[in-house]
Amino acid sequence: MQKHTVDVPGAEEFASRPRSRRDFFKTLAAAGAGAAGGSLLLSGKANAQSTSASASASASASASASASASGDVDIANFALTLEYLEMEFYGLALDAGVLRGDALAVVENLFDHESQHVDAIIGLLEGAGATPVAKPEFVFPEGSFDTQGAILELAATFEPTGVGAYLGAAPLISSPDILAAAGSIAGVEGEHVVAINNLVAGLPAAVEAFPAALTMDEVLAAVSPFIMGGMMETGGEGYRDRNSFGRV
Repeated sequence: MQKHTVDVPGAEEFASRPRSRRDFFKTLAAAGAGAAGGSLLLSGKANAQSTSASASASASASASASASASGDVDIANFALTLEYLEMEFYGLALDAGVLRGDALAVVENLFDHESQHVDAIIGLLEGAGATPVAKPEFVFPEGSFDTQGAILELAATFEPTGVGAYLGAAPLISSPDILAAAGSIAGVEGEHVVAINNLVAGLPAAVEAFPAALTMDEVLAAVSPFIMGGMMETGGEGYRDRNSFGRV
């Protein structure tokens, strides 16, 4: 197995929609920071005129909101780990120097997207007063970056997993800002699936009309072998007890 710990450098702007996509994620992160912070402040307000009954209801609602916020943070940190994995994979693929032609252009594009996803999710978490999970060390099978074909084959595994993970998490997200980010990223990951499949002989551009939402166990089974020490602990029992995805 090959162990890689790298700081992936920035990528070239892609010819199609790079600036608008980057600006969108920056704006999304900023908006999410403000809205998430405002939500946390509002949930902490107490009405001095409330009766004991309304105070009890308020406390119950506040506890529920706090649990939802904690679950959203866990989901966002899980998504961040998946984005770290994809960003590092594409960075190493570019560093390998074996990609040519359309494959090189596509992987440059995908690396740029994954880097933006990482920045956007970190921005949302920090804006909500949460701590983004640290980037783990990743391990890839021997030969993963030896040829263009090997790189594309592994990419064809990562990308559908990313789509399924976001689809599985979406119904569990309470924050409108995190849900908006997840929906936007899931759409881009779907584009990645098509782009990679177009480069791999024998794969149709779209395998399914409706990609399947993945459970936490299914996502972990797909990505844990690439993460040194296994998937990180999110620290939220309520999140892990959820039925779908529940875990990027």
